[in-house]
Amino acid sequence: MTANAFFSPRYWDNAHEVAAALREQGAVHRATIPRGEQEIPVWVVARYDEARAALTDPRLSKDVDGLIAILDRHLTVNGQKPTHSSMFSPHMIFSDPPRHTRLKDLLVKHFTRSRVEDLKPRVEQMTAELLDDLPRERAVDLITDVAFPLPLFVICELIGVPERKRGMLRAWTYALMEDLPARAGEASKNMQDYLLELIETARDHPGDDLLSALVREAENEDSLSLEELVGTLFLLFVAGHETTTALIGNGIRWLMDDPQRWRELGQHPELLPGAVKEISRFDAAVATTTHRFTTSPVTIGGTTIPAGEIVLISLLSANRDERRYDRADQLDIRRTESNLAFGRGIHYCLGAQLGTMEAEIAIGALARRFPDARLVDTTDLRRRQPAMIPNSYVDLLVNLG
Repeated sequence: MTANAFFSPRYWDNAHEVAAALREQGAVHRATIPRGEQEIPVWVVARYDEARAALTDPRLSKDVDGLIAILDRHLTVNGQKPTHSSMFSPHMIFSDPPRHTRLKDLLVKHFTRSRVEDLKPRVEQMTAELLDDLPRERAVDLITDVAFPLPLFVICELIGVPERKRGMLRAWTYALMEDLPARAGEASKNMQDYLLELIETARDHPGDDLLSALVREAENEDSLSLEELVGTLFLLFVAGHETTTALIGNGIRWLMDDPQRWRELGQHPELLPGAVKEISRFDAAVATTTHRFTTSPVTIGGTTIPAGEIVLISLLSANRDERRYDRADQLDIRRTESNLAFGRGIHYCLGAQLGTMEAEIAIGALARRFPDARLVDTTDLRRRQPAMIPNSYVDLLVNLG
């Protein structure tokens, strides 16, 4: 199997099989990722130890300006540079220290364990309302009806987005995740315009939501430019709910696959934290990290990657590495080892606690209320192929019992 099997048209539906074969061949592989009708050359880190080290290697930069320069080099045709979506903005994901430190410090206080716990009753209420609305007379698509709306509603409530606007944000997010230049460009502009409108509203009529707090802090401390604030909001909307959608969807798919285990989760909620942690390892909500690039030659697993090259770290592959885990391809909700599902180091996912809490609540509520629920058919489940969050199921049809 060649490294080009990564990100090929058939890859996402056979990702674990492809990753296992390539892990045996080496820790690092050359590949290409599609961008419209063009391709971007990348290097993919596939084994656990090498992935863990790469996640904290300062020679692998996340600086947005350097990244855009490399993308432009690969994608410029006849002197025409590509248009990049707002995904490539000056927010935490695409920043290095000291900018990353400053941006993270502004947000981290709003995502503490106590703040997340304070949200728990509201998340439980929203989950119950979504489950109340599920039809009983036909199979239910739990991605569309539960796994997608719940995290989106949570982020919208945190930031102060009115309910009437949430469907619009949902459509824009779908377009951005597909990364088709025409659709993504329009969606990116529409979302950016709306975020500017939200910021203006929060400035004129502040509330007790996260956006109002960020606007106050930005103005009082002169610590957040308008561009950085828009980028941060964009990150919260897109990464803040798509990853959790994938985590909930993948959890339902695999945990419901075993009827006895599904009933056990409904009867023993103390098993839910371990189950969600294991799902995050077994079928990672984020298959690969977002782009890094080498600022100097970097040797990983015996392979030297030149300077100025894009590097992706395959969390999906690393978390199934047989060198790290016994029975790596088996789902064991009582497994205790840590994993790389939420990253490591300064770019460890800020919303990991919130996303995990939402997944535990959603899966637990479904298992308690519908202990006899069963997957309708697992033979034709297709994965999404977006640019940033490439690992959630499009359809997850379930008979509720």
